[in-house]
Amino acid sequence: MPLAASTDPAHGGARHDRRVPEERPQFSLRETSEPRIVVIDDFMDSPSHQSAWKFLNEPGWGFGAYSDGSPNGSRYLFKHYAGYVESGSEERTPAAIEDELVAYPAIARIWEKLKAGPLNGRPLARCYANGMPPGAEGGLHMDSNIPTHFTALYYPHLEWRPHLGGETLFFRQDGSDLVGAVYPKPNRMVLFSGTIPHVARPISMKAQLMRITLMFKTCG
Repeated sequence: MPLAASTDPAHGGARHDRRVPEERPQFSLRETSEPRIVVIDDFMDSPSHQSAWKFLNEPGWGFGAYSDGSPNGSRYLFKHYAGYVESGSEERTPAAIEDELVAYPAIARIWEKLKAGPLNGRPLARCYANGMPPGAEGGLHMDSNIPTHFTALYYPHLEWRPHLGGETLFFRQDGSDLVGAVYPKPNRMVLFSGTIPHVARPISMKAQLMRITLMFKTCG
């Protein structure tokens, strides 16, 4: 499937790629001089999507995740599935990290599709889920300071409505303006360079659910 891409140098030169819906060929992330944001809709088949959603809603959430490290920053729920926990200095191998996903088939299927497609050849460093209750706020942050590190962010909800909020916003390096905004459409995958500053917007206080996202982070 061809990518419809736009680049605006006035907004930091980030490249925001959207899928043209008529076709579905494989594609890969290439090294470019511009940070890239790639959006893929209907990423998993329906049974795999529903299986992931059911699994992510099972008990087992921990509390204390954050992207705003300030004393008053929001803390929210998380589940760790594989990879580095505290820092990249931990002694782990890519093969061992992937083996940790075997215990979670619904999650492993998503990684296998990423590994066979857009993230082919990129070692998995970490996989985890976040659960943000209504009103919890994210903080502007980068996932890495290394351009070859990528993040795959999956929206597993079965349905979502615009009034709920919860968009992922991407910013210029200096935080002065947006370079992209992604709506948390169910079964949507977003891939981007870990060097792009981004933040999760809170969901409405009237919502009767959490904003759940699943992340796969690569290194190398």
